[in-house]
Amino acid sequence: MLSTIPVILLALFSTVTGRPNLQRRGLPGAFYGCDGTMFQGNCGWIPPEEAATCIENGPLDKGLKSIGPDPDGTCTLYDDAVCAGKEVRKLTFPGLAGGVPKFGSIKCSANQQARAAAIEDLTTKTLNPVADPRLAGGVGSTERLNHLEELKQMEKDGFSEGLIGFKKGTYY
Repeated sequence: MLSTIPVILLALFSTVTGRPNLQRRGLPGAFYGCDGTMFQGNCGWIPPEEAATCIENGPLDKGLKSIGPDPDGTCTLYDDAVCAGKEVRKLTFPGLAGGVPKFGSIKCSANQQARAAAIEDLTTKTLNPVADPRLAGGVGSTERLNHLEELKQMEKDGFSEGLIGFKKGTYY
């Protein structure tokens, strides 16, 4: 039987590295908000198109208490309800899980670098106007379109051999 002390020592002195093929999720300019601190309570993800418009915050006791802009995006909190007053604070990823200052409205946008990357991806939109190449996998993704015939055949025979992905970590 192994003693737990060597295992603990090994864990303490080991380095942890992330897998190099991990991909960030989210869309620049979008945000996740909750009416409770620590991203709890009633929560919702606001897509970039909606987040780019001015969104009025609820009453102080019912408004957003945790806000998380998606990577490569910035959200600006304003003191009034129409995003025209004084800027209270600018938030970037990962945002605030608590301690959100009092504000009247919020408006988000993608950072310039993220916008440039999105413009490069527009060639995919000519293949499928609803495809979003910034997300790995998914119904409208380029990756799914590359395997569309194979997937149709698998759906036709009822997945008789099971469904094993063509690429690990990608959803079709």
